[in-house]
Amino acid sequence: MYLLLCGEEIGGCRTTDTILLLMGFYYLFFVAVSGTIKMDYPNLVNGSVGKDLIIPCSFRVIDDTLTGEATVVWWKSTAYTGPVIYQCSNNCSKSDGRYSFAGNITEKNISLKISMVSFTDTGVYFCRIERSDKFTSQGIVLQVKVPKELRRIYVQTNEQGERWVTCEVFGDPPPNVIWTQPNTVNPSEILNQHGIYSSSSSVPASPNTNYTCQIDLEKQKVALSIYNQESGTLAAACNERVYITVIVVLAVTLGIVLLYLLCVLVNLFKRGHNKPSENDDNVYHNYPRLPDLDGIYMNERKVETKTSK
Repeated sequence: MYLLLCGEEIGGCRTTDTILLLMGFYYLFFVAVSGTIKMDYPNLVNGSVGKDLIIPCSFRVIDDTLTGEATVVWWKSTAYTGPVIYQCSNNCSKSDGRYSFAGNITEKNISLKISMVSFTDTGVYFCRIERSDKFTSQGIVLQVKVPKELRRIYVQTNEQGERWVTCEVFGDPPPNVIWTQPNTVNPSEILNQHGIYSSSSSVPASPNTNYTCQIDLEKQKVALSIYNQESGTLAAACNERVYITVIVVLAVTLGIVLLYLLCVLVNLFKRGHNKPSENDDNVYHNYPRLPDLDGIYMNERKVETKTSK
């Protein structure tokens, strides 16, 4: 981010040509007071993603006549016409989302706190304290950075079945990864992948070998290590596969047995339902048998035939 400053004080305007050439942005610093006000503030504030930040803003009144009710206003991007991100009066104890008051009006400190800074917070900020006869405003550039960190180290297997040890780093820009173990790492075999804020470094994994990757920060060195024990890993994978296979076989076998038992029960039920009972047979046997009329009729015809002859 860039900042261009034109300061106007009681008695004239002062322009800094060097800042105008380097920064490329204009903002106005107005003072309209009965006494003299001097501002204490940084031109640039750096913040880190995911962390809290305080944007300083304070002032000094030479005649020390700051009394009565006062109002604090913070803008982003443009003073007076830009979006108001925070506003309060007197005690200023409230918070508005991620924005809260981090100063003390009686101590002439009207700093702003931003919680959980993100990339979208980058920009120019303006603060103002208002009274019936005086106000001040200023612009401060907030530049948000991504802190450099070594996130993790792990072993992975690619689609070709090759095993690699990988270190992941994060930052703006991402830090360089140095492999300190084993000593036999060939630089030509290191595979680096770069992104905007993240990158990774991978080396071929050897069985039963310790691997350590390291990054250099401003005040310290950070390292992570992992031991590639392939034999144990493969054994665990094989045991897991065998366990899953046994469970599947048992489940299928149990399903077949249950289906067979169900079919047997259905057949037995059908047979029992269709078979006549002994009581039904006894009922039919108790009825008297009817004479064979057809047989009697045929015998009478035979007798008549013999008589006629």
